[in-house]
Amino acid sequence: MLKLPHLAATVTLTLATHAALAADPPPNPPPATSQFTELAAQDQVHRMGRGVNIIGYDPFWRDGPQGNYKDEHFAKIKAAGFSTVRAVLFAFRALDAQNRLDPRWLNRLDWVVATAGKHGLNVIIDEHDFDECSKDVPACMPKLKAVWAQLAERYRNESNTVIFELLNEPHGQFDAATWNASFPQVLAVMRKTNPTRNVIVGGVQWNSRTTLKDLKLPADDHHLIATFHYYDPFPFTHQGASWADEPIRSTTGVHFGTAAERAQIDTDFAAVKAWSDASGRPVFLGEFGAYDKGAMDERALWTATVARTAEKYGFAWAYWQFSSDFLLYDFKRDDFVQPILKALVPAK
Repeated sequence: MLKLPHLAATVTLTLATHAALAADPPPNPPPATSQFTELAAQDQVHRMGRGVNIIGYDPFWRDGPQGNYKDEHFAKIKAAGFSTVRAVLFAFRALDAQNRLDPRWLNRLDWVVATAGKHGLNVIIDEHDFDECSKDVPACMPKLKAVWAQLAERYRNESNTVIFELLNEPHGQFDAATWNASFPQVLAVMRKTNPTRNVIVGGVQWNSRTTLKDLKLPADDHHLIATFHYYDPFPFTHQGASWADEPIRSTTGVHFGTAAERAQIDTDFAAVKAWSDASGRPVFLGEFGAYDKGAMDERALWTATVARTAEKYGFAWAYWQFSSDFLLYDFKRDDFVQPILKALVPAK
């Protein structure tokens, strides 16, 4: 016979489980028939335009009503002048022992894809397990292939507003030679179900612009978009960041704004444009941002300079990031950080 304390515990656990399940979004299954039409990579970049990184470090992925993202936030992103969201995914956490993705995790991703589409936004599905992969390539590759086999199959019928990004910021064990030998294996998995969907691939050293020249993209695949990330000058953009190396971690009061500093951004982006023209590959600036510890007026100046320079050279871009840090949107105030928003999307 069950004793009363055990019964109470069972009831509490059952109610908690039901509460967690109730917090999951309703099913938003991908379309059963194909909505996809082939789109040239350059045209895709043009349509991507201005974007923002979303959701990766938010409690959205945990059980229960802990996440901040709601339908209204996608509407606000679109209304503010953005065309694209880059959904940052740590999919490895959702794999079981047989490398199968958790159905509840997939249901939440379905909601992200469907809600972005509902509000007229492109959505980049970005696999972000870059640290784990860069520390142990042999352990990473089966997981990365398994993730993309499942995601590519699941979203094969989505329209061309859904773009895949193979892996964020390879570094460490992923030197140029290892990366060039590895990423085509994952790309081949994706191409089994999505032969002409556009896929984003970047170089090593954290998607450095200087390693694009070492990136060996398959010549016969014309649906690839090259990406790089930009956080220079790093002592300015990462001052006071806990994850940065010393002395940057404990330094604040670093300034930005001289004519020479602004000109350097143009020089750096002109070199990327020259590579793009020579290789015939369009470019997506997947991340840029200045950390919250810098002076706001200088952060806004840097952000505006990067965004306008990217646009000058025809790059689509996505600001890092909507929430968590480098804030574009403050969930506590339920409003945009206006200086950053105006830097990214200036008033017409």
